[in-house]
Amino acid sequence: MIGDSLTAVQAGVEMMLRTLRSDPHALETVWISCITFDQEAKLAFPLSELTEVQAPRLVAKPGTALGAALHLCADRIETEVRKTTSRQKGDWRPLVILLTDGQPTDSWKSALPRLGQKVRPRPANIYAVGCGEDVNTEMLLELTDIVLHLGEMTEERFRKLFVWLTASVAKGSEAAEEKSSAFSLEKLPPGIKKIDRGLSSQWDGRQRQVMIFSKCQINRKPYLMRYRWSYDLSVYEAICAHPLELENLEGRQEMSLPPVDSTDLTGVPPCPYCESRSAGRCNSCGGLFCINQGSMAVCPHCGTQLGLREDGNFKISQSLA
Repeated sequence: MIGDSLTAVQAGVEMMLRTLRSDPHALETVWISCITFDQEAKLAFPLSELTEVQAPRLVAKPGTALGAALHLCADRIETEVRKTTSRQKGDWRPLVILLTDGQPTDSWKSALPRLGQKVRPRPANIYAVGCGEDVNTEMLLELTDIVLHLGEMTEERFRKLFVWLTASVAKGSEAAEEKSSAFSLEKLPPGIKKIDRGLSSQWDGRQRQVMIFSKCQINRKPYLMRYRWSYDLSVYEAICAHPLELENLEGRQEMSLPPVDSTDLTGVPPCPYCESRSAGRCNSCGGLFCINQGSMAVCPHCGTQLGLREDGNFKISQSLA
């Protein structure tokens, strides 16, 4: 996620932790872990008591490494969740809440033998929340039969989602010994609906969004240009641009996505730093950057001085390279 939706999720996670800490029963029974995934999956913090958890700082990066996140989740379940033996009482089956707003950019199907619907016994109860109109709900249904869809990614919708999630987790912790369902699906908040197999929108296999790495020519700061596929125009339309933090780009990796042809893109989202609505490409390093007035430009990626001219169509990498 990126932009306002990421900010809303950050606020929702912080609210969830505050609320659960105020519940005496949850303090005794609920342990939480967090995995983030963008170009790679990372363990934000291991399974921990509520009193020991601090909300992770969520940052924007390209990529949706869902497969890596599912494998990491399965690894942590095997490592951290105690199994019942003749000598000890095991933990309750963990509850996994998955939030995503796009389609995976890695090999997600490789994780299905570990966490998919057909795995028996289920290592976890999985509740997948697909956010926005570009999410692949068909893919999520291969992971779990509890797939929810939040259509409008507004701050208010996310707030209601996390209020409901928090209440459900708290209630589920009380009912865990009876092995009853953690979530009351008939009490979903407005704007969120359950997706059933056969009723979800069929995925046509086309990538719905394109994220392109760029830099501001003036201050050399990085940002992402965001495009969305238009079925009416048969091209990717410019939506907006999101600033990135330099320290969060260290150790960046190539994403396994095909390049985009420049003729498949229309429009240029304004640079989030200087608001320029023009963009160019360096013939030396291939980096993209915003263009300001003048006949010359200096590539903010490699420092090459460039003359500005219209070019033919070219390939654009969907990566941080």
